[in-house]
Amino acid sequence: MIVHEHTLTARVDPSVVWDRWTQVEHWPVDDPFIVRAKLNGPIAKGAIGWVKAAKGPRTVFRFAEVDRMAGRFVVQSALFLATITEEHEMTRVEETEDPHDWQITQRLIFSGLLARAWNRYIGKDMAAQLPATLDRVVGAASL
Repeated sequence: MIVHEHTLTARVDPSVVWDRWTQVEHWPVDDPFIVRAKLNGPIAKGAIGWVKAAKGPRTVFRFAEVDRMAGRFVVQSALFLATITEEHEMTRVEETEDPHDWQITQRLIFSGLLARAWNRYIGKDMAAQLPATLDRVVGAASL
């Protein structure tokens, strides 16, 4: 298993972050690695769509987990002999009294027999875009 992760702390409206993250039409705007994305129905566990990356094949994805109250959702895509899991999490920063201070994390997990090969082919490029992607999402939700 190979894991790439980026976390930042920002003063945001968490509902705006959630909406931005889960609206698939924003993915190509926020993530420089994604060219197009489409979801076939509403956001829910089991919902299926597709994504076309700048590098790599058009891939079907599904929402493996959606928990708005916990500020977490997980998207999975099957590749040849591998799986990409993208975890998105928001947690309130407890050390501050401001309810708008949130820690926002996006994590890429490559697993399966060809995880290392897929990581070399697309994973490192995807991981390199995580800071820019979170900056755009947070920029849309900043207070």
